[in-house]
Amino acid sequence: MRKTRLALWGVMALLCCVSPLRVHAFGKGEKSVGVMGGFATYNKGGYVDVNFQWEFAEHFRLSPDVGCVFQSHDKSAFMLDVDMQFPFRLVKGFGIYPLVGLTYNSWRVTQPDPDDSFTLNRVGGNFGLGFDLYFTRNLKMQVQGKYSWMKDTGGAFFGLGLSYVF
Repeated sequence: MRKTRLALWGVMALLCCVSPLRVHAFGKGEKSVGVMGGFATYNKGGYVDVNFQWEFAEHFRLSPDVGCVFQSHDKSAFMLDVDMQFPFRLVKGFGIYPLVGLTYNSWRVTQPDPDDSFTLNRVGGNFGLGFDLYFTRNLKMQVQGKYSWMKDTGGAFFGLGLSYVF
């Protein structure tokens, strides 16, 4: 796990060094579609999601996403989130965004006896922080951490994603 984290940080540092200087970042009307993958703490497993982002006003971005958490420790999930992000440009091509939102998770808990397996459907809230790094006018990377606050199944999600900006 430590080698994976070091490799991930190395790739991000390399991408920061080789990214173009002339990039477009943050603006009303910007839309993007992308994928994000990472680590979910509730089942200590990986997740992947597909997201759409629309910045409908300056510093207000709507970000719905749908995804799944891969089975680990006998738990897997379907996720549906609608987050409100508040992006702020720190320097050209790099920004930060706090986020809040709503989440729906459907966790499947698998038992050795299939008759004992069950599903937990929960609605809750998200809050977190993310970073945008624009490589070009049409490509950005996101690093995001958020906590999903729900009864019995709350946990953090840490992810790295790539999005096509249009």
